[in-house]
Order: sequence, then structure tokens, then C-alpha cells
Amino acid sequence: MKEKTMPVWLKKAANIFSIFEIPRVPQHGEKQKSKYRREVVRQTSDGNVFLHLGSYLTEEDIDRLKKTTL
Repeated sequence: MKEKTMPVWLKKAANIFSIFEIPRVPQHGEKQKSKYRREVVRQTSDGNVFLHLGSYLTEEDIDRLKKTTL
């Protein structure tokens, strides 16, 4: 018995139409976003050693500190 398989031309046609699919946007959590932001700042900072070392506060850090001190 022959197995039911797709013809070769149909497989190729399916591959052609796959290029028109919209890619999904990766979903990142807040920890990953924070990590990526810090990495970008570290790589793009010019001359400021504290930024290179990552010793600065972001807006989220300041908000968290405000909540914990109140």
C-alpha cells in the first residue's frame, strides 16, 4: 500500500507561501527586559565608567526603592 503523502510540488508551494507569514513578536518578561536595557546601556555608553560597570539606577529601580521606603 502506498502511504498518503503530499506531492513534491505541493510541498514546494507550501514553502513559498510560508514567507508571507507574519513573524511573531517574542514575549519577554520584565527581568529579561531589564537585563537587555542594562546590556544596551553598557555597550553604548561613552566615557562614563559607572555606566560601563552598570552602577546606576533605572526608573524602575527608583520606583521600587520608593515603595519599599514608604
